[in-house]
Amino acid sequence: MAIKELAKPVKMTHSATEKDVEKFIAKGGSLAESITIDEDHRLTMRIPKWLMNKIDAKRKERVGKISRNLWILEVIDRATKK
Repeated sequence: MAIKELAKPVKMTHSATEKDVEKFIAKGGSLAESITIDEDHRLTMRIPKWLMNKIDAKRKERVGKISRNLWILEVIDRATKK
């Protein structure tokens, strides 16, 4: 029985378009450019259901739809400006 040489793995090469896409994704959006990791702080909160219901009711009073996170941030911002 003859001994065969093992096939070497083929290196995947990216086309110019794929490289452009990867470069674009790595760049990030305008928000990613304006915020550094040090400027952002993640926080997990436990909010009672009765308070969450009040928050949702206040959010619905506004024109348009906004997220709970945005609504809470706006209230915190107003409270800290006083």
